[in-house]
Amino acid sequence: MVDEDESQSQTRAATLDDLRTLIRALNERNAPYLLIGGYALAAHGYVRATTDIDILVLGEPSAAANVISALMILPDQAAKDIDPAWFSEGENIRVNDAITIDVMFNAAGQTYETLLPYAEVVMLGDLPVHTVNLQGLLLTKQTVREKDQIDRRVLERAIEIAEAGAITQDRPRASQPTRHRKDHGNER
Repeated sequence: MVDEDESQSQTRAATLDDLRTLIRALNERNAPYLLIGGYALAAHGYVRATTDIDILVLGEPSAAANVISALMILPDQAAKDIDPAWFSEGENIRVNDAITIDVMFNAAGQTYETLLPYAEVVMLGDLPVHTVNLQGLLLTKQTVREKDQIDRRVLERAIEIAEAGAITQDRPRASQPTRHRKDHGNER
């Protein structure tokens, strides 16, 4: 097993520009993905330090070509070593290129399919980003890792506040990104 911190020390921290480049490539190829992890938290207005990009993808060989093609935009093209058959095996894949991208099929027991009811689109400028709402993110944080425990407390409090009516999904604050519910009838 590869140590997470050790493998990431070989790459630089992912930037917002890296995120935009990756998301644009995934969207252009109609790759089935949901942004999760630190950048998804930031998209909801809860910024924490993160060094990688986490995407949850459909764990089927039919999704492999589009996801791998999108990952080939990375400068070292480390994705060329990904075997499409791995998509049906369900083991998460860490792509260490100039940046680290975790291609995940399972996040704390949640899959692309189980998180679809929580899916939404958040606009990053003019770029649509497929992610999940706060409840969906909370489901991906049910682990013993310290950073997931911290994220879980933040998400639980954010959900409490939202449910109390202090923050509504319908009327975002000026500092929040615009959110759109995903239309599940018109899949990519």
